[in-house]
Amino acid sequence: MVLSGSGKIASPSRDNIFVGSFIRIGSLVEDFRYPPEEDAIRRSAIGRIGKLAAPSETSEDGLTTRDGLLKVNYTFLTKKGVQSCGVYVADDFEPVPATEEMLLLYSDDLWQLLRPYGEPQNTTTFDRLVKAFGIVDLESGI
Repeated sequence: MVLSGSGKIASPSRDNIFVGSFIRIGSLVEDFRYPPEEDAIRRSAIGRIGKLAAPSETSEDGLTTRDGLLKVNYTFLTKKGVQSCGVYVADDFEPVPATEEMLLLYSDDLWQLLRPYGEPQNTTTFDRLVKAFGIVDLESGI
């Protein structure tokens, strides 16, 4: 992937990623301020997989924000179930090929295969996802 010094995606790499691509998040944008109670959750995204989302205010390429940032949907597992949040990255990420587990975790229909959030997650689907992605401990952010 080719990136410009500003962190904006440079041609021809735009052809290689798109809204819906999976990436491994290397770091988050430091000057983007999140509420303190959400900071640990978002920091747990570093080193994990996210899915590129359409930003609400796009640049001409339709993929990045006007500031050249990528909006990423980060979905993660906790002991209570599945949660997600949005994070922004600039140029520290790596595109990764989709796996069945990634497609499952980011599926709109995942809720049909799991127990309601907060209940014991004793399903084979949840176990499969934990094996692939691990659990995020919200107290420690890991």
